[in-house]
This record gives sequence, C-alpha cells and structure tokens, in this order.
Amino acid sequence: MHLGYLIDNAILRHGKHLAIYDDIRQLSYDELDVRSRRLANWFLAQGVVAGDAVASLQHNSLESIEVELATTRYGLVRTLLNAKARTADHVEALNLIQARGLVYGSEFEQVADRLREEVPSLAFTLRVESDHASDSAYETALRSASDAPSAANLHLATPHSVYFTSGTTGRPKGILLNHGNWIAVIRNHLVDTYSSTDRRSVVLHAAPMSHASGALVFTHLMRGAAQRVLRRFEPEAVLDAFEHDKISNVWLAPTMLIMLMEDPSFDRRDLSALRNVRYGGAPMAAERVREAVRRFGPVLCSGWGQWEAPQQCTYLSSSHIVEAIAQNRTDLLASVGQSVTFGRVGIFDDAGKALPPNTEGEVAVAGDHLMVGYIGQPKLTADLRFGPWQRTGDIGRIDHQGFVHLTDRKNDLIITGGSNVYPREVEEVLYAHPAIREAVAIGIADDKWGQTIGAIAVLRSGATLSGEALIQWCKERLPNYKRPRIVEFVSDLPKNAYGKILRRQVSEQYGPKSERGI
Repeated sequence: MHLGYLIDNAILRHGKHLAIYDDIRQLSYDELDVRSRRLANWFLAQGVVAGDAVASLQHNSLESIEVELATTRYGLVRTLLNAKARTADHVEALNLIQARGLVYGSEFEQVADRLREEVPSLAFTLRVESDHASDSAYETALRSASDAPSAANLHLATPHSVYFTSGTTGRPKGILLNHGNWIAVIRNHLVDTYSSTDRRSVVLHAAPMSHASGALVFTHLMRGAAQRVLRRFEPEAVLDAFEHDKISNVWLAPTMLIMLMEDPSFDRRDLSALRNVRYGGAPMAAERVREAVRRFGPVLCSGWGQWEAPQQCTYLSSSHIVEAIAQNRTDLLASVGQSVTFGRVGIFDDAGKALPPNTEGEVAVAGDHLMVGYIGQPKLTADLRFGPWQRTGDIGRIDHQGFVHLTDRKNDLIITGGSNVYPREVEEVLYAHPAIREAVAIGIADDKWGQTIGAIAVLRSGATLSGEALIQWCKERLPNYKRPRIVEFVSDLPKNAYGKILRRQVSEQYGPKSERGI
C-alpha cells in the first residue's frame, strides 16, 4: 500500500467530478490526473530521479496541488516552502535536503535568483505565472511532457515530504515523513475530524497550504470532494467563498477566526453550508471559542498535533464543544480534546515514567503517524523517543475522561520567586476580558523575583482599557503569584505565516529588563 494507490482510486471513482478550482480555473479529477503526470514526467526529463527533493515556493494555487500529486506518484520528495519566510531560510532548507528542483510563483523571481546561486544541487527551476498564461514556462513544460504513468517502486517507507519547523523556538529542523505517515494522516482525518466528507463537500484552502490546510488535500481527494483555492487569507474573500461556493470544510488559525468575526459584514453572511470549521495551530482561549460558536454556529472543532506527529494527535469534536458550552465547562473548552482513534497520548516525567490522571508532565504521543525523523539529526530524533512514545515538548495533563489539557511549551515556563507559571494560565484570563483581542504573557527579568509576569496585549477595535484595570481584572481571577505586574498595549503582535503568535520574538523584545519601564 502507498499513496499512489489511493490517488489512482480517487481518480477512477471521481474522474469527471470537480476536483480543484480557483477564481478563474477549474479541473476535474481526470484533468488533474493528466496534468500532474505531465508535470512529473517533465521533472524526470530534467534529470530528477525517484528519491530526489523538489520544492514549491508559491502562495496557495492549483499548481501546488499538481506538484503534490506529481511528486507523490513518481517517488519524489516534496517540500512546500513558507511564502513569508526569509530567503536565507529557504537557502538553508533547500541545501539541507539537497533539493533538485524548484517550482515557484512569478512574484518570487528575486528569491529564485538567489536560490539558483546559493543552492548548487538545483537541476531546474520552473516559474508559475500569476496570470496562468498558456505560453508560460509552466504550461509550456506540461504540454511538452508525456503523460506516461509512474514506474516508481513505491511502498509505505518511501520518503514523501519534508516540513520545516516554524522556528518560533529555535533554528528550523527538517522533518521527514513517508507514505505510511500520510496514509495514517488520511485515515485519522476520515475516522475522526472529516468523517462526514463526501462528494458533496467543498473544502476551502484559505490558510497557507504549506501548513495544515495543505494537509487536507489528500483527505478530500479520497472522498471526491471539491477543493476551492484562495491565493491567500483575506477576510472578505473567505466570507465570499463561504457564501458563493457553499464551503463545508475549512481549516483556520484562531487569529483568522477572530479576523472573520471582526469583518463588518460577518453577521449578514450566509454561513449555512459550513459543517466543519477546524481551528488550530495555536491555542484559542475558551472565551473566544464561546464567541465563535455563538456566531458561526455549532460547527467548530479542534485538535492538536505537530509535524513531528502529523497532523493531529487529539480531536475536540463539535459535539464536545457544544456540550462544554452548555455545561459551562471552561476547562473542556480550553482542552485540545481526546486522543485520535488510531493513536495514543500520555503524560510522562523526565525519566519516562507514566504519570496518573490530572498530573502535570510532558505530553508524549504514539502511533503510526510519527515522523521518520529529523533530517541529518539522528541523535535529536532518538532523544525524543522511548519505547513506542515520542516526546512533544509540550507540558500538560490528561483528565479522567481522557481530555488533554496543554499548559504550555516546556521552554516557555516563567519562574517568578521560585514558583512556576505557565503563560497559558494567565492568557486564558486575559482573553476573557471583553476588551482584549490578543494577548501574550511573558517573563520579564526582575532583580528581586528573577522574573515577573508581563502582559503584552492588543485591544479590540474601539475598546479602551488601562493597564491598571487589566491588572485588577487578573488580580480577581488569579493567585497573586500568577497575575501580571506589567502591562503593555501594542497595535499588533508578531505572527508567523500560519497565524501563530511568535512568543519568542515578543519575549526577546520585552523580556529583558526594559529601559522604557514597560
């Protein structure tokens, strides 16, 4: 078994059905089949062979999906580069995997020039025009190539893709996944999160396809769903798609959900086709979940995972969310759900000893979705593993019902006066204030306490709030040692391309003792 079989089955079953489309183009499953085979054969004609790596640097596009199918079926290894990352990051990434090819959007021509100079392994680059002209290099390449089927010898252990960690906690690492990992991802999606998906479904790719949204491509192909591609996330365009394209499924970061709800037209929009609004990539405060369910309806679900254990380890269903709201169970709303059906989640101490329910420790996961490993770093990979388990670097607990409650990343701990404080405990209280749009709790260097707690916050549009009032709000809801002593209001918080707040960057800016006396 391998992904090639699954793709072939999908094309056989759904050939004439709409597969992918954007503002001006649409392709059936049969058309996607032929185009992706031509693309793969063009790659091979450039001297690329099975096992070689091909990178894609694009905003969301139909071509990204064609690259996905082409590399998968012909035994190539693909990586989807973050369109918002630095050129230096791309150079480092492509040299790490010895990339042989690059497909890039025309807006990245200057980046491609530098990559051609600084990545000596590249055998070819192929430019995709934003206007999709028929005489473009990409379209010319497809017309010139054969549509011969793949002769690659694929199997579960065949390398498939490389993801690079977002770099919020350190230097990016290359995470290698194989066909077996992706079959597990598809199975986990179809058993849990997207179990109701079928040919009537329409999934929207509005979040970057180089991240979690792109992980939905195979799942929806297998079920014959249509996939609507937006070049990038823009609230008005997403809301238009919800209405006009009758979107049923979508993956969004919490920041994106907030931006949609802040759009002036939101409450006038027809969202009746939505069935599965999956949020993730960063924590979402319980108060924001309540607001989202109130305004979107009972269609929200969530979960937690990481590319080292793609792409989902837990699942918080829409029914669990609705029940938690009805029962005023803030603790469940703030949880990331229970283990996926075909997986395990446990809590362990530093020695690898399993801890009992409601005891805090490091979260570890087990299952057939675990990564092959970090490229070129076997010791780092081995250090994560013990028995069937893999450490995640997240701290949390599991309650008696199996719900996983994440506290924070192991490295984000604030130690003030000898007491441990995890930022998320503070942030849940900050987000509960009606004037707060976004917030981060950090440790700020302090001569007396070692660290004191600071709150860096963004106000909702039109809201007013003083630092003293926010500190008082926290004082009424948190133990004394956990409440912020310092508050700074800012216009925006730094985020990566996937909407995750860059906590490390905030800490570097505000964490040292400040001459400005924040």
